[in-house]
Amino acid sequence: MLGQGTTLNDRYVLGDRLGGGGMGEVWRADDTVLGRTVAVKVLMPALSEDPRFTQRFHNEARAMATLRHPGVVDVYDYGTCDVAGRQVSFLVMEYVQGESLDRVLRRGPLPVETTMRLVAEVGDALAAAHAQGIVHRDVKPANLMVRPDGGVVLTDFGIAHSASAGQLTATGTMLCSAGYCAPEMATASDVTPAVDVYALGVVAYECLSGHLPFQGDTPVQIIFKHLNSPIPRLPGDVPPGPRQVVERALEKAPDARWQTAPEMAQAARQALSAPDTLPMPRRRPVTRAALTITAAVVVSLAVAGFVWLRPSGPAASEEVPPPVIGSTTIEFTPASPPVTGRDLTSPPPVKRTAVPRPTRSAPVATTSAPTTSAVPTTTTRPGTTPPTTPATTEPEEPTPEPTTPGPEEPTAEPTVTRPPGEIQCIRAPCPG
Repeated sequence: MLGQGTTLNDRYVLGDRLGGGGMGEVWRADDTVLGRTVAVKVLMPALSEDPRFTQRFHNEARAMATLRHPGVVDVYDYGTCDVAGRQVSFLVMEYVQGESLDRVLRRGPLPVETTMRLVAEVGDALAAAHAQGIVHRDVKPANLMVRPDGGVVLTDFGIAHSASAGQLTATGTMLCSAGYCAPEMATASDVTPAVDVYALGVVAYECLSGHLPFQGDTPVQIIFKHLNSPIPRLPGDVPPGPRQVVERALEKAPDARWQTAPEMAQAARQALSAPDTLPMPRRRPVTRAALTITAAVVVSLAVAGFVWLRPSGPAASEEVPPPVIGSTTIEFTPASPPVTGRDLTSPPPVKRTAVPRPTRSAPVATTSAPTTSAVPTTTTRPGTTPPTTPATTEPEEPTPEPTTPGPEEPTAEPTVTRPPGEIQCIRAPCPG
């Protein structure tokens, strides 16, 4: 249907065929009105006859016409016409002198320096498009033109996506090249600038290795590998800096890649100037390491606080010198802190033994502290039978304290009970 000499809209005369793909063909043409050489991309008739696709493609052409960047091909015109009874839609773009990158790669891989320079320039071009809300979606060597001076120009925004025009779709058609298609493009995810970052990473991988990272007999096999297979390692002579630029761009998850095209371009320039140094550390491992260190510090502080605030064991027993009260010396064994001794409804949990030592010939009443059985024991005068206190017997009420400065019970013996009338002299002089 199309060939040399075909005229579109009585203005553009087709010349040599420059290339083609699933969306259409690109021709060199002469603009008979302005007298200049242009490039014309003619869409497939099936897509041109779809009114919805035609309208969206027209919106994309208008959006592309607003871009002004040295690394982006200029869009001059958009139109439709009838050719041999079929409607044809086409884009008229700047004709770039040079050759496409895919033809350059047929001669072999590119040096690391050339590849990083190419990545930086294409990254700048993509940044200009992304700033206008336009995602190219078809970054590949066939759409990168290398000028005679070595500069690179991004071409063919025919299937670009913009936030204002919506996503371009066609029944049974995937609007990307399988070898450069980001994983999320195959899962019907939203189109974001991350798909262009991924495609540029594939282009850089191909420039360094001489082949695509994933290959297959059918597009479905290639897309499946993009979704599930790990990225094959680059050649061993690729320095760490350029290696990280490419590998990070090829991450499966969009948020794990370079966040923007300018960030990737900056990383490529750093790798160009210092290839043996990583352009910048990865974010996720650093964050994970920081979280690990923080967790370790918190755990350490918690353990230290627990040890600091934990109650210490029983205090070491201190020897209490035996007090001398009048003519009676009473020795006390070390015991736990004393209790008030006024409420004997429950046995006091103390361990204390009072051993009286008589210092004169008169009989002296001796008292003993409660034993570990927590049952009060009373020692009576010599010759008197001590009463037997069963374990279930309630303790007797304590003897009321005397109000006179006369003999009274020692405060150190709060658990001792005596029958009424028995008073022990604890303070000299004692009454006769």
